[in-house]
Amino acid sequence: MAMSTGESGVTIGKQLTSDHPLNPARTSVGSPKNPRNWTHSRRIKNTFIISLTGFLATLASSILVAAASILRQEFGKSREVVTLTTSIYVAGLGCGPFLFAPISELYGRQVAYSSSMILFTILNLVLCFAPSFSSILVLRLFSGIFGSSGPSLGVATLSDLFAPKGRGKPLSYYALGPMAGPTLGSVIGTYLVLVDWRWCFRLLAILVGINTLAIIFLMDETYAPVLRKVLEEEDGVAISRSARLRQLFRPKPEAKAIMIRTFTRPPRMLVNPACGLFVVYYAYVYSIIYVFLVSLPLLYERHDPPDALFTYNWKPTITGLSYLGLGCGFFSSAFTAASLQDRIYVYCSRRYKNDGQPEYRLCITQVSDDLSIALAFRTDLDRSNSQVGMVIFPIGLLIWGWTAQAQTHWIGPIIGSFILAYGLMLCFNSIQIWIVDAFSPYSAAAMAGATIVRSVSGAILPIFSDSLFINLGYGWGGTLLALVSLPAVPAPFVLFMYGQRLRERYKFQP
Repeated sequence: MAMSTGESGVTIGKQLTSDHPLNPARTSVGSPKNPRNWTHSRRIKNTFIISLTGFLATLASSILVAAASILRQEFGKSREVVTLTTSIYVAGLGCGPFLFAPISELYGRQVAYSSSMILFTILNLVLCFAPSFSSILVLRLFSGIFGSSGPSLGVATLSDLFAPKGRGKPLSYYALGPMAGPTLGSVIGTYLVLVDWRWCFRLLAILVGINTLAIIFLMDETYAPVLRKVLEEEDGVAISRSARLRQLFRPKPEAKAIMIRTFTRPPRMLVNPACGLFVVYYAYVYSIIYVFLVSLPLLYERHDPPDALFTYNWKPTITGLSYLGLGCGFFSSAFTAASLQDRIYVYCSRRYKNDGQPEYRLCITQVSDDLSIALAFRTDLDRSNSQVGMVIFPIGLLIWGWTAQAQTHWIGPIIGSFILAYGLMLCFNSIQIWIVDAFSPYSAAAMAGATIVRSVSGAILPIFSDSLFINLGYGWGGTLLALVSLPAVPAPFVLFMYGQRLRERYKFQP
């Protein structure tokens, strides 16, 4: 390990590796202090806290959706303007990772999580007393920014805890947060607004506050900058607290260069073809969730005043039940992914006689001519000719749209939303894990880039979703959304076949 002498005369570890000072690989593979060698219970504890952090941040995005009609009346705003309370928060979720991903790579995951969640808690407390609609929008923007550490850093933190062959299951369950969080937030909000819409923020402040305490007192650091202390102790090097502070706040010229590279890494990820190919589709998949979260009340809730668009005319007290199709689809898909991701990854590694490739994560979006045989690992997965998630997802859109257009029984659109959610989750989960595996140890930066794109699309599309269905109807509106997704259907197959070649040709320069 390269050494330098600090101003106090104390010998300080300068770098962890010759090529990347933040690489955790120097924490010896067999050491019990390596996060991947921690006890199972300790890793599960950290996984639970991380997953809860991501879940609460996305739950907060949609918890105010049910209050739309109340906010329109109280503040005299239009339907599109009120939708900004959701959109601007989602935009904040996209901006935050550009701050917290570099912080996590420079100073550790704990610093990024703790600082962001403390401010997230405070902002939700302030929102309980927001006096005007404009103040709500400003506070929601900053709330999204400071709540973004969970959705953006979670996959990177789990990659610190689990080796590639074992991270499929925890990442599949973690992915429930970004997908199921908005759905459950809409359901909870439906009942909170019956008491007072400000209870949405009161409940968030309580839940996020408890989660923040868990992060501060129960969560462990998993990333190399803080684990450096372990390496220095193993090398017999002691560093005083004052020396650490001087090193942190008075960085040398090379440290300045490292900071510049680190903070510019997320946007540079987006122009890398290997990353950009799927990030755009990943963003579209994510934005569809918010389109439906905003539009489901349009189909099921009683319109006041009535308009020409068909509605099932449900009372506000039961409108939350319309989200059950989405929720059940997400959970079913997550369990499917959790049970198959690592098995398929191990099988492909053995089949192709290597240590594993990120592209093996995409197999779960594919199906061969005989699905039962493929899942039993008796046929070559590279002969897949259709993509399950990417085909199921638009089928669900069509079923939802045309059953609503035909004014069938209310269960018809809910079945469509279940199929839609099942396909969405398969796509979202596979792409997310692929990004982690393909760009490790820079997975936090890669996810930050992906998060900004998905959040921008998730913020913009819902603003126009009501107008889409009002002008085109449910059937053609759903058909248009399905058609937009079709060009991406062959993407997993192409990337499975040529992904390694693509990554080698456009190798990311950190």
